[in-house]
Amino acid sequence: MSIMQSLRDTTVVITGASSGIGLATARAFARRDANVVLAARRRGLLESAARECEALGGRALAVPTDVTDAAEVRELASAAASAFGGIDVWVNNAGTSMWGPFEEIPLRSQSRLIELNLLGAINGCHAVLPHFFDRGGRGVIINVSSIGGRVPMPFAATYSASKFGLAGFTEALRYELAARSTIRVCGVYPAYVDTPTYLESANYTGRTLRPVPPVVPPEHVAERIVGLARQPRRSARVGAANAVAVPFALAPDTTGGLVGRLAERFLLRSGPAASTTDGGLWETVPVENTVVRGGWGIRERARARRAGAIVLTGLAGATILLFRRARSA
Repeated sequence: MSIMQSLRDTTVVITGASSGIGLATARAFARRDANVVLAARRRGLLESAARECEALGGRALAVPTDVTDAAEVRELASAAASAFGGIDVWVNNAGTSMWGPFEEIPLRSQSRLIELNLLGAINGCHAVLPHFFDRGGRGVIINVSSIGGRVPMPFAATYSASKFGLAGFTEALRYELAARSTIRVCGVYPAYVDTPTYLESANYTGRTLRPVPPVVPPEHVAERIVGLARQPRRSARVGAANAVAVPFALAPDTTGGLVGRLAERFLLRSGPAASTTDGGLWETVPVENTVVRGGWGIRERARARRAGAIVLTGLAGATILLFRRARSA
């Protein structure tokens, strides 16, 4: 496995780069003197983000892009290669989430979510691979999936489908490319991250969306992405909530039932009332300034960590008990 000693003058394309994880990742690469190509739909925020990256030491290019439009994504790749002489790393980060009872969410909205979260990444890979092959079959693709691509998420069924789909696509493409090139494909699986996504997600719960504890700072995810660019490997799991994959693997029905009941209470029966919204599925949500975090404050994060620890401990305890009973039966 090759290790990139320095990221200076490395060209990195990042989708969804105007806020949240994408913006944090762009800043992290810029601090390491990389050439950063930022893509998102909001031109004003994107250009502001590019200026921030240049102030941090990197060269930056803003390319307004809708990742669901394959032609625009190809233009993004061409613009990056033309500006900096090639592409070394491509980060498929653009996406959003959707919450609510499955049957109450319009199918049109669910199809759009699949386009954003899954087809957007497929478009990105399809656009960059010719550039990688033109340079001798080398490069790094990093697909940002989610904990929702490892464990099912009740009341976010289509979001889970999009992220499980992205995880499967990432795995298959990794081994396909390994058979005929040195191109690396990596998956990132963050838990719930303190980003503006929770302000911009499609919401059909009837309640104000809140991050599910424990919440991860987006800068932590960005540093893991940088680490994968330097030393590619199969996957990076970010956040303690990924531990829930263990009880799901050992006792899926019991764990899933418990998670479903907790999600129903948290999402549908607690928190302030809120109107139904499509969020940023079709139109961008107006925001004045570039923002990495969603404003989940320190006090709330402390409460979230305590609540999350209780939930994870309960799941682990229930799983161990069931596992012991199964062995003694």
